[in-house]
Amino acid sequence: NNETPAHIVVPAIHKNKEQISKILYDHIPDEPYTEDVAELTAIARKTLRQKFYQADVGLSGVNFAVAETGTLCLVENEGNGRMCTTVPPVHIAVMGLEKVVEKLADLPPLLGLLIGSATGQLVTTYVNMITSARKEGEKDGPKEIHLIILDNGRSKIFADPRRRETLQCIRCGTCLNHCPVYNRIGGHAYGYIYPGPIGKILNPQIEGLKAAGVLASASSLCNACEEVCPVKIQIPDLIRRIRNESYSKDPASTIEGHGYKRNPAEVLTWKVWEKINTHPLINAAGLKILSVLGIKLPNIGPLKYWTRYRTAPELAKKSLHELIKQHGVDHE
Repeated sequence: NNETPAHIVVPAIHKNKEQISKILYDHIPDEPYTEDVAELTAIARKTLRQKFYQADVGLSGVNFAVAETGTLCLVENEGNGRMCTTVPPVHIAVMGLEKVVEKLADLPPLLGLLIGSATGQLVTTYVNMITSARKEGEKDGPKEIHLIILDNGRSKIFADPRRRETLQCIRCGTCLNHCPVYNRIGGHAYGYIYPGPIGKILNPQIEGLKAAGVLASASSLCNACEEVCPVKIQIPDLIRRIRNESYSKDPASTIEGHGYKRNPAEVLTWKVWEKINTHPLINAAGLKILSVLGIKLPNIGPLKYWTRYRTAPELAKKSLHELIKQHGVDHE
């Protein structure tokens, strides 16, 4: 329906039964309108199978690629992956370079983590293992297989010992399911194929901070994503890294576009703040003057966006230290 996926495991999770019924009715001729789930599934199955039979090329992703045997592993519940990699005469597989694992024996634990975290199943419906094109005497399978391995910035990510954690992701989607921000705004709000916590750290590293660094701001840093991640990616730490590099001009910063948010006025403001809060006499004198004048936060500059919907706080007449001393509380 000309929409990008809203979830990396369940692409149409944002659609309800009635919306799907209308889409199928509008785009598949000669099929009756129905809201019965079994009938909708049958219509989709019949239509897609015809597409697979007529296709000259099948295009797929790859969940894992085994270096030891040259095997491509695809995991799914629907059977579409098996159809598009088996029926058309040519199969083109596209994968990021981080999908490679060393040995076939590495697959079972990874499959257990992926399937359990993605859908809560013990095993998924289809685990496809593709090791070669159709051989002589075999009745099905493509005559040609072409594998495209994407770098797209991944080598640079891998070169940084801290950032390479991002490439451990197995695309289970569990961080999306537990993220309060994703659940509130949905996948399309992120503007990229990978939404949610993993999208907040992957997209800025691939696309650059100027293009996608703002995604790191869509986080409450509640740490739910890190707690549920089956491969233990420290997503909140990487979010903080991206936020920091957005303002940093340090040559050691490694993400493309670092420092794009830095501006002289902000730098000066923080330097003044640092001086005030690291010199007790200046701090005490400043607070005394402000408390006597009863100054509120001004409704100017960036503060006006904060005070537009909130009452500007007024500084107290007495500081906490003064109140403690007045009440004779021992605070040593």
